[in-house]
Amino acid sequence: MVKLEKMDYPQNMSFITKWLLGLLVYTLFLTSCAGTKSRPNYDPTSTKIESPTKSINKKALIIYAEKFIDVPYKYGGNNPKEGFDCSGYVKYVYKHFQINVPRITRDYESFGTRIKMTNAQIGDLILFSLYDDKKTIGHIGIICSIEHGNIKFLHAASGAKSRRVIESELKGVHLSRMLFITRVLP
Repeated sequence: MVKLEKMDYPQNMSFITKWLLGLLVYTLFLTSCAGTKSRPNYDPTSTKIESPTKSINKKALIIYAEKFIDVPYKYGGNNPKEGFDCSGYVKYVYKHFQINVPRITRDYESFGTRIKMTNAQIGDLILFSLYDDKKTIGHIGIICSIEHGNIKFLHAASGAKSRRVIESELKGVHLSRMLFITRVLP
């Protein structure tokens, strides 16, 4: 256990400044001691994942994912009560089906099996770039329908107009930012 020693502050420092500094030190202490949960199906150094132990109905996954349409966007959010960010939403949906996926979008770089757009299926994941960096993963969605070559996906959108879980079409800005599609489900 780490022993915290009393900090000596300069005499001219205000109470609020001391309090904020103490809060910062406490926050750094908590985050430096945070452990990581084991992720049995996820190895960030490998594109191989363990198959789910039971057969997953992809349509059931989409029906479940659609239940969260209109849940507000919240940066760092990972449940419907507080809100979702894009990767928190994907992780929450897949976890319901006992499938462990990364919590952070950049960890999808080597996760799952990359799929050509022409071979995409519902339940596959679409990864998008950041707006200002076309090579860095910054957003993720779940393919929910494919009709006549038109792909629609569910995602927790952070845009000023949406700021919630929505369904979008893979066209326009989304298509221009798409980096790849990855398959997690067999």
